[in-house]
Amino acid sequence: MDLRKLAFFQAVVSSGSFKRAAEQSNVSPPALTKGIQSLEQELGVTLFDRRRGEPRLTSAGTALLGRARRILDEADEIQADMQRERGLETGEIRIGCGPIVLHSIVGRALAKFSIQHPGIRVKVVSGNWENLTHQLQDYSLDLVAADIGDAGKREEFHVTELVTEPLVWVAATSHPLATRRQIPFKDLEPFPVAIPTAPKHMIQHLQQLPGLSIQSRLAQPNIQCDSYTALIGAVRRSRCLTALPASLARYLVDRDELCALDIRDWALNSHAGIITLAKRAPSVAREAMEKAIIDVSSDISQENRQLV
Repeated sequence: MDLRKLAFFQAVVSSGSFKRAAEQSNVSPPALTKGIQSLEQELGVTLFDRRRGEPRLTSAGTALLGRARRILDEADEIQADMQRERGLETGEIRIGCGPIVLHSIVGRALAKFSIQHPGIRVKVVSGNWENLTHQLQDYSLDLVAADIGDAGKREEFHVTELVTEPLVWVAATSHPLATRRQIPFKDLEPFPVAIPTAPKHMIQHLQQLPGLSIQSRLAQPNIQCDSYTALIGAVRRSRCLTALPASLARYLVDRDELCALDIRDWALNSHAGIITLAKRAPSVAREAMEKAIIDVSSDISQENRQLV
């Protein structure tokens, strides 16, 4: 199949006009029309309804559109990768990050990557697990670094496990619980909770704990925000509580910004990983970013072991 014909098809869809598509493609309108007709003959379908002025996609055209975009995006990536294969001098990588991984791993990985590959542009999108994996599937993202969730059970994803960290409850240094030791989990109930959108497996784990009203508030917290920067700011200035990965909690406690709570009957971990599409070939830039994230995760695991 001729990629140029697919590009003509996508140009008509995006511009809404054969004439404008021809201008964007730097060809004459007859040449573009001929290319579309040739594509229709090759596929044995009609892609556009041309009877009402502006072309409208037929059902066959709608079915082709998503796949055409993925094919063209992949072709662009192949071309770009071959151009920078020798030195990773230019290009772009788009990564999605869950709130836990963004603050505990990705910040350090971005610093490492930017030193090693200063010519590569990096775009970071933060959000919850479900939204990020949807963007990965429609090729808006190259990889997702987040809590693994149930990605390992789904054949469309490839998962590289990173670090497993305990989630540590923290509070302001002036909080009523700050000076207590061996705090029963139920004693957290009177206080507001500020956490990110919890992955489904965490909610399922919490539902298995003895009947505590705090369970429902963890599923529907007082403050729900997928930015730990905002959550930490709220906790520092209020009676709110939040749960942080151990490495981030340690950093904030060492700076005397928050205190870690000694919760007696609490045990929940974050299982961070890199999630990619199983059938999508990795670009050179993506492989380099994955290596930076894996290296930082290894450093964090070593730091956590030293504290045990």
